[in-house]
Amino acid sequence: MNIKTKDLLILAGFFAGILVPGFGQNSPEYETVRRGFQNPPAAARPHVYHWWLGGHVDSLRLKEEIRAFKEAGVSGFTIFEIGSRDTVLVGTGPEFLGEESLKTIQFAVEEAGKLGMQVGLNTASSWNAGGNWLTPEHAAKSIYQSKVNLSGGKRQEVSIPFPEIPETDPRGRKRMIEFGTDGKPVYAEEIALLAIPEFPGNSLADTSQIRDISEFFDPETEILDWEAPEGEWKIIRYVCSNSGENLILPSKYSAGPIVDHYDADATAFHFNYIIERLQSVLGDLRQTALKSLYMASYEARGFTWTPTLPEKFRMINGYDVKKLLPILFEEAEFSAETTANFRADFQRTLSELMIHNFYMKSKEVCNAHGLKNNSEAGGPGLPLHNVPVEPLKALGKGLDIPRGEFWINHGRYNEDGMDILRVVKEVSSASHMYGLGIVEMEAFTSFQHWQEGPFEMKPIGDRAFAEGMNKVVVHGSTHNPQGTGVPGIVYHAGTHYNDKRVWWPKIRPFNEYLARISYILQEADFQADFLYYYGDTIPNYGGHKRGRFSPGAGYDYELLNTEILLGLEVQEGKIINPINGAKFSVLALAEEHEIHPEVLLKLKEMAENGAVIIGPRPKAIARRKLKPDMPGMQGWLDELWQADKPKEISSGAPVIYQDADPTGMMQRMGIAPDLDYADKHFYTLDYTHHQKGDLDFYFVVNTTGDWVSRSLTFRQQGKVPEIWDPVSGQVAAATIYEQKEQGIVVPLTLAPCESKFVVFAPGNSTAHFTQIAGAGLHPPKISYVPDGIEIWDEGIFVLYEEEGAREIHNSLRQTVLDGAWEVFFPEGWGAPEKAIFPELTSWATSDVEGIKYFSGTARYEKQFVHALHPTDHADAKTYLKLGDLSHVAEVWLNDKPLGITWAKPHRFDVTDLLRPGINSLRIEVANTWSNRITGDALTGETYTQTHIEETNIHGISHIRVPWAEVPLIPSGLFGPVTLRALVPVPLP
Repeated sequence: MNIKTKDLLILAGFFAGILVPGFGQNSPEYETVRRGFQNPPAAARPHVYHWWLGGHVDSLRLKEEIRAFKEAGVSGFTIFEIGSRDTVLVGTGPEFLGEESLKTIQFAVEEAGKLGMQVGLNTASSWNAGGNWLTPEHAAKSIYQSKVNLSGGKRQEVSIPFPEIPETDPRGRKRMIEFGTDGKPVYAEEIALLAIPEFPGNSLADTSQIRDISEFFDPETEILDWEAPEGEWKIIRYVCSNSGENLILPSKYSAGPIVDHYDADATAFHFNYIIERLQSVLGDLRQTALKSLYMASYEARGFTWTPTLPEKFRMINGYDVKKLLPILFEEAEFSAETTANFRADFQRTLSELMIHNFYMKSKEVCNAHGLKNNSEAGGPGLPLHNVPVEPLKALGKGLDIPRGEFWINHGRYNEDGMDILRVVKEVSSASHMYGLGIVEMEAFTSFQHWQEGPFEMKPIGDRAFAEGMNKVVVHGSTHNPQGTGVPGIVYHAGTHYNDKRVWWPKIRPFNEYLARISYILQEADFQADFLYYYGDTIPNYGGHKRGRFSPGAGYDYELLNTEILLGLEVQEGKIINPINGAKFSVLALAEEHEIHPEVLLKLKEMAENGAVIIGPRPKAIARRKLKPDMPGMQGWLDELWQADKPKEISSGAPVIYQDADPTGMMQRMGIAPDLDYADKHFYTLDYTHHQKGDLDFYFVVNTTGDWVSRSLTFRQQGKVPEIWDPVSGQVAAATIYEQKEQGIVVPLTLAPCESKFVVFAPGNSTAHFTQIAGAGLHPPKISYVPDGIEIWDEGIFVLYEEEGAREIHNSLRQTVLDGAWEVFFPEGWGAPEKAIFPELTSWATSDVEGIKYFSGTARYEKQFVHALHPTDHADAKTYLKLGDLSHVAEVWLNDKPLGITWAKPHRFDVTDLLRPGINSLRIEVANTWSNRITGDALTGETYTQTHIEETNIHGISHIRVPWAEVPLIPSGLFGPVTLRALVPVPLP
């Protein structure tokens, strides 16, 4: 955005706030938040992943890229070195954290520091956290077995060989295991030697019949000296050794094993090594722009083990793990109940080990050096990856900054319809529940290379905001050394967010938009009516909003795990999380086969104290989890869970309402929807509600591609509404509203995919309308201006006031700027220097190849005549509306900048810029690289250069399409470009 235009927008927002006095918004808190909204601080501005492919970095280009980030409104980046499958365009860099690599990292951190930016660093070359500095004792481990059969009845010496370790890991790559001269791994620890009798027929195994004969085995000689009882025996030797699992995609000289995520010493070694290497060039990290160390997705595969697992297993579960190890390899068949219980307890043990020994330990080490840790803790887990961790606890307890992720235009859903590439709700819940504040998202990931502009990103970003995101980390920006051409080299996934993008010079307003929303959601606290306990199963997942649980239209919820549940309080019927003070009206339970007795005790206590709890009855109590000091709980399930009876809420004995409808329960409790409107059951609008002191912020999102105008009822009393526009930063009083018993009714109009904040502040209302009505079911399209309203529909409307009504005969005057346009194209891209467009059409429909396949920024110019006296109404306003375009435009009228537009309705107030007679209009439109890449593939031209040979496309996102087959994307200015004049309706 032009700086002057930006300043004008800020001033406009300021005056919009002060021109409607008496609202009580002049409190210091209000003024601070409004200023932060209009000019967001660095903490609210987006970050990016900065991919360093192959570890090859050009310092001059790096400096340019960092400055380009800053100029575009990006306040930081996470350095993410990674290998590349391309060996032609992608250069080979040095070993990660070697001397040359450290100098480059130092350069990036110092350049960022000069610009007031922040830097994060991924803790590996690629992922799952690890590196070639790890010794075998600190590398990831697995459990292996070897077995022999013997007949009992006599003492005998039997050789039990060391387990054979497969040469390849679960991904088919050679295992990175260091072997000694004896052919065995350098690192190995014995776990147990078990003797399992052959069970006759269909008999099931029993741990009392399985013998731990480790004491009779000498690992040095590998000889078992044991007198086996009569019968046939299977002797199984279990050994812990390195898994040999390599980093996923390291740069050429950086291959190494992944760290043992379940061993605190290994974690400390890994992080201390990285920190010491960084300190060798940066000194005291507290004094640098490096602020965090990042742990990317955990996607290890295969069996997992660590030497402390048996001890931790006994401590958590109360019994020994060793005699049940055959279940891991299906070497003995136990009862279904025993097998299920063991697998659940084994997963719980892994989860606790990973949370405490990896996430929490890394946090401890990072914090000791002034750094924060952040990660997609344990994830993205189910249902995408089978990660053995309880995600809410891992995210909330193990991290300073929890991070999730979401993709755009993908087709990854499980059989239950769950969006498996959308991990937002559980991350926001973890951050809220554990009092962390920040909800980062790896944002806008995609396999659709160069297909989108910011308006295509907006709906999915707004959806993430409505689920709780308050910090955007765009995935991602790839470093491009000099000479890589355009669009250049990129990581194989992501919205390619760098200075090689066609629309990059015009992207700052979009980043301002993301920052304004992020700022409000960071500053204020999330409000919801429901808590949803997602059960005690491990691994677990929250799913997308209204996925596993839907509270009903107009209500929202927070996810809850066992640890936080056990600490909840109940006061005057409200359920309170003492960590953050959040209050809820209803606790909803997930369906569980068996319930943990500690959870059952807590639910009974909460119900006794007046908490309203709903949810299905568990089948059983996990009696193996009973502790000596617990009551027997016989019959509790039948006593607590009662069939829901309409219009009846118990005030006596504790009750959990079985099969209760969440919305019906709220109605019976007399709690109206937090946001209500006529067709809310279709979720036409999405929303999230945040509160800061006496200020309430509703972020309201149009989920459709059509104009939406609705009368919205917000569950607020005695406050005055304003409309805060995150695109422009403007603040305007909502000059039509009415206080009713259920809340404050405000008519709101949203353009396609538009979103706005409706803000409520305490104060005394001044002159305003109470309602607007016309012939239709919904209000007409309106916008709020400082001294009244604008109606964007023609017709007869009635505006109601406190003491009467006013009939408005509303007219619009529309002038289409029809006729031909001059379109100027830059040199060197195959298009003519200038073309005459008789009418506005997509470049992709042109018969001229250079225009048809053009990617870049073209300039439209046109002159038009404006009447000397276009209206005799002194208060009339005229707006320039561009119609439709793709993808971003910057506009000048009579050489005066109007600004950049990237989102509908592409409308500018030009009342004071129009002049009688001839006016000149100039519009620059930028598209994406896709069409030119396709053109090159079809014609053999070489205007573009990239190693990406195929892409996903919208509509069939499950296959890759060669560039020659990629449909052309409509590009340019489509119009119609119009001038629309109207007369605002003044306040009563």
